[in-house]
Amino acid sequence: MKRFRFTGRRAVQQELLSGRINRRLWLEATLAATASSALMAVVVGLVVLSQSARGLQRQGEGLQRQLSVGITSYQPLHDLQRLLQQAASSRDVESALVVDQRGLVLAASNNALVGLTLPHVLQLPNQPLLRELFRDCPTTSTLLTCLTREEMVFHGPLPSVGGVALMAMRQYPLALEGVGRFGDRATLITILDTQTVSREALLLVFQVFLAGLLPLLVGCVGLMLQLRRELIPELLRLAQIDSLSGIYNRRAFSEAAVAFLARAQQAKLPMAMALIDVDYFKQINDNHGHDSGDQVIRDVSQLLREGLRSSDLVGRLGGDEFAILVQLTSWEATQMLDRTRQLIHATPIPTCGGKVVQVSLSIGLASTASEAGYDYAALMRAADAALYLAKNGGRGQVVNQEEDRPVSSVLRAVSTSTSGEGWHIGGIG
Repeated sequence: MKRFRFTGRRAVQQELLSGRINRRLWLEATLAATASSALMAVVVGLVVLSQSARGLQRQGEGLQRQLSVGITSYQPLHDLQRLLQQAASSRDVESALVVDQRGLVLAASNNALVGLTLPHVLQLPNQPLLRELFRDCPTTSTLLTCLTREEMVFHGPLPSVGGVALMAMRQYPLALEGVGRFGDRATLITILDTQTVSREALLLVFQVFLAGLLPLLVGCVGLMLQLRRELIPELLRLAQIDSLSGIYNRRAFSEAAVAFLARAQQAKLPMAMALIDVDYFKQINDNHGHDSGDQVIRDVSQLLREGLRSSDLVGRLGGDEFAILVQLTSWEATQMLDRTRQLIHATPIPTCGGKVVQVSLSIGLASTASEAGYDYAALMRAADAALYLAKNGGRGQVVNQEEDRPVSSVLRAVSTSTSGEGWHIGGIG
């Protein structure tokens, strides 16, 4: 008969858990590299923006000093107007205007604003930045009071490290030729457009992100490969192997069995599932102690392994309950399991007190040739029903669901006593 070439316990272990772990590692490595690169880019961006903000503030102070000369040096008003217009054309100056103490615009880079009052200017639709500068001054009286303060602020989402505009205002003594108002003061308001600097900083942030992503990703992948080579095999072993018996634990057996059954179904090959219970295990614990019971579990697990092929699955479901999945017909599996049962019964197992015990097994068997087919949960329920018969029929025997006797009524009883896809070992402990 053609045999399906299973990959074996170790390969199944690698296939089932390694796939999930490797996918998770790749995802974590990518996310870690991306997050680290993004954090580095943000930090660099904040530093660059802070440096740029300080540079723009120095530029704004220099512009104020340069334009204030036209206010304080007794020049004609038209010279001051020309100076403001030149500043707006030669620098990144959005707007510049001189307002006297009454709120009247004496000079401005925009000729249309000259002669208007500041409240009127603030109502114009094309002056959002000026309105932002005087947003804390809603009335005319408070507006005139605000003209006396000195201020230099950024407007934008991050005003502490820069923005799209730098707004500054400062009062100076008013000394203009032809304006005989000695002792008066005027406020110089300048607005610098800083969007170009902000865009350059954002571009630098993006470049730093891309430049840092590759080396960080390489480093994370290298660390991941190191973990895969040195730690993953041990993690896989700890995740799938029962610590007491040294065979598959319940979850690992279930996952491997589902994968084996799916492959066997594709190849149309017979499979057999067996549930095994150590007879009178509670009495062994009561009479010889739990340490002796643990020794029985270890020895039975070892003998079960020795009685199976390397491609067969064997797992401990909990307590003294074991499960086996083999690629054999129902009859072949019955013969093999009965030989294994006899071998274990004939093997004395030493206890911690220096005595020996002989262990008998009750085994329930179901195959894919039954109504259960290749469904894992259905096979477990069918094998559980057969085990129920084995235990109630005298123990120390193998009951084949298909060959020993009909168990449809038992299957119905077991199905109604379980919920969903769950199952449990029937019979007496």
